[in-house]
Amino acid sequence: MSAPIGQVPLWGRVKLLREALTYVEPPKKEVFRYRDILHFVRYLWPLRRAVAAGTALTLLSSVLAAVNPVSSKWMIDYVFLGKGAQPLLDSLKAHHLGFLTTLVGRALPSLGWLLATLAVTSGLRYLVTNEISLINFRINAEYGYRLKMAVFSRVLRYPLSYFRSTRSGYLLARMNGDTVSLDSVSSGLLQSLVTSGMAILVGSSVLMALSLPLTVFVVLSVPVTVLLSFFSLRLSRSYTVRTREAGLQLSADGQEMFGSIDLIKAHAAEDREIARYDNAYRQNVALSVTNMLFGQAMGTMQMGITRGVRFGVMLFGGLLVLRGKMSVGDFTAFLATYPQLTGAISSILQLPISFQHTAVSASRVKELLDLATEYEHDDPSRVLLVPKVAARGDIAYDQVTFSYGEGVRVLTEVTLSIRAGERIGIVGVTGAGKTTFIHLLLRFFRPQSGRISIDGHDLSDLNPGWIREQVALVSQDLMLFSDTVLRNILYSRPGAREEEVREAARRAGIHDEIMAWPEGYATMVGDRGSKLSGGQKQRIAIARAFLRDAPILVLDEPTAHLDLATERALMAELLGSCQERTTLVITHRESLLELTDRVFEIRDGRMVERGAKKASPQEHLYSMHSWHPNQ
Repeated sequence: MSAPIGQVPLWGRVKLLREALTYVEPPKKEVFRYRDILHFVRYLWPLRRAVAAGTALTLLSSVLAAVNPVSSKWMIDYVFLGKGAQPLLDSLKAHHLGFLTTLVGRALPSLGWLLATLAVTSGLRYLVTNEISLINFRINAEYGYRLKMAVFSRVLRYPLSYFRSTRSGYLLARMNGDTVSLDSVSSGLLQSLVTSGMAILVGSSVLMALSLPLTVFVVLSVPVTVLLSFFSLRLSRSYTVRTREAGLQLSADGQEMFGSIDLIKAHAAEDREIARYDNAYRQNVALSVTNMLFGQAMGTMQMGITRGVRFGVMLFGGLLVLRGKMSVGDFTAFLATYPQLTGAISSILQLPISFQHTAVSASRVKELLDLATEYEHDDPSRVLLVPKVAARGDIAYDQVTFSYGEGVRVLTEVTLSIRAGERIGIVGVTGAGKTTFIHLLLRFFRPQSGRISIDGHDLSDLNPGWIREQVALVSQDLMLFSDTVLRNILYSRPGAREEEVREAARRAGIHDEIMAWPEGYATMVGDRGSKLSGGQKQRIAIARAFLRDAPILVLDEPTAHLDLATERALMAELLGSCQERTTLVITHRESLLELTDRVFEIRDGRMVERGAKKASPQEHLYSMHSWHPNQ
């Protein structure tokens, strides 16, 4: 068994450190551009007034922060050594601040006045800092909200093909983790630039006033720090990308395991999955430890440079004092102030490193925002049509060909015309393309060639939302939300009255069972309807379709989870619902074909009319022996 993660031997740390200092090319698919961060600054524009107020207050706070270190000069030179303040008063007049000369002239020689001034500035800075914190909190909260809703609303409008080809856990990890990382655009980038920028502005002004030669010496040390930052930048970029990708994959693996928990337990595979997850987690932790060791190595080098600069400042400043070119108070104030300047400069220089995670996230989120949704027309100059009236129900497939990706064709040159109010049965062996035929009608997928229309309107010109509002669907894939029975039925028509919901449930043959439950329609159905049987979920789905009352009714194996007695009881209601609306019935059960006017069979990707209500002996035998979960 491997050693606990926290017990890494010395040789192991050396190995990890060596790996940390070795450049590894990031995956080719990963795009790493700092300019992508600028794309998300736009979400700060609605908050520009708050940003301006925060910037102004930060400038005031920086000025007030400079009072404390500079006060050491005042105390030593003017209070303890009794140095005359006339040069300072002359400087105030030269900078058009003569109105302060009387106050400054009285305050500087007095210890009481000096302490009172420090107390007032400290209290004022405390109030200003609190106000800045409140403003920044509001900016961060608003920014995070706007960004997350922009991504969520965009992704939810992707075509179904995208979700079929992407692991849901991986997608959720990207949406949640990457958008959280982008919060640093407001909480880190903006605030670092403003705070550090103001500190550099005020600090450099104060230092130059104290000693220009010593300030130049400090500034000349900056290129060394810059070179160190750019040296570490390239190395850290590699593990930044790898760590982020490993974390996303780990999150996706965990969600996939929980989503497949029935399968895992059925195969007694808990130990196998735990071992697989443990191995992935350890690799992720190893990357994180490498990341930390790299940071420690860079921090040690940075600390060495900082201490070297401090030693140089003390040596050079001491010589200036001995030569009479700098007072003791000036030197003391300089030593107290210059770390603020170098700290601000270091903060600016560290932004490329600290924002590598943000840059990776920005590239990922920008990719999500740049993907076209299904609500955009192929021609950018046009918008999708939203008819102002409900559909009549005329449906036409004209030479429609479809395949999933580069795979085998599912449908080949399918041509079919369905009149409004007509009832059509569609049969075929498993995998023949029956459900695909419906998914094309709902515009879940786009055909490679051919044309599908509703009431003469090409589906490629229609808004998918309008198309789906015209269809009431009972799917063989029973999906219920973890909510009450009432809200699950209401999902098809949220504005319906409770009496209409109950009537739809009666027609679906589920009302009496619901009322027999202790909480009735307020009963929670569990995750994906886990507290209900397959037959109960099927009838709730049928009730949902009855409540929708759309001009086109699609029944995709609507009784697959029902016993024959329940199916027969539903036949009259299903027949009533088919009246005066276009109906498509996909089924293996011969009895449901009694609802239809015409029956078509999908055979080898082509649509062949079979003859209404007639089946071959083999088809009838297949129908009679179809497997029913509730039998």
